[in-house]
Amino acid sequence: MRMMTALFVGVMVLTGAGWGWQQTSAVRIPARSWTFSLSDTQINAGATENERIAVGETVALIGYLGSSDELVEFGRGVVEAFVPDRGNRSSLVVVGFDSELTRDTAGDAERVRVVSGGMDQVLMSADVRSATSTPIYPVQYLQTGVAVGIMMIGAGFLYWYVGIARRPVEFLIATDGEMKKVNWTSYREVKGSTIVVIVATFLIAGILYIVDMSFSYIFSAIGVLER
Repeated sequence: MRMMTALFVGVMVLTGAGWGWQQTSAVRIPARSWTFSLSDTQINAGATENERIAVGETVALIGYLGSSDELVEFGRGVVEAFVPDRGNRSSLVVVGFDSELTRDTAGDAERVRVVSGGMDQVLMSADVRSATSTPIYPVQYLQTGVAVGIMMIGAGFLYWYVGIARRPVEFLIATDGEMKKVNWTSYREVKGSTIVVIVATFLIAGILYIVDMSFSYIFSAIGVLER
């Protein structure tokens, strides 16, 4: 009895761990950085690309706020990497946002501007084609932590209930003793009873069919029913 109880609770715990893994996949992990795919990239002349877009330069994020139809700057970050590409397209990785709100809404940017130091000299501007966030840690870590936590809690409860707690253990032992006193039906008795039930079911159905057809014929003959 104790073993079956442990097996049942173990299955429930594993099911709960699977549910926790699935539900945690929808959790949005705070972004460590955003990678912007850019188009219509315009870089100011006068220096090489590496000098113009250096790591640590300030990035101004521009987009629509609320119901406004005008593009405004809503936050800033720092250049972590800039990869120029052919066809006037490039890639920009931004970190170090000036606020948590900017970090969470950076993907809404329509344009970006890279400015230099405190002079806010525009070094580069571009339209944002798409934005992809990189979380501070993979969501699989959180999923694994939740699943393992559920399993550890379940294992602790199971150990306490089946192995340590006096009243549950005594109850399970007593139940196991009572189950041993049960007079279980033998295979031959079960087989014989099943055959009797099946035969009786078909016999009763046949009798009811004959009675129904007989009454139908009689009532049709005296004109109560019409065929």
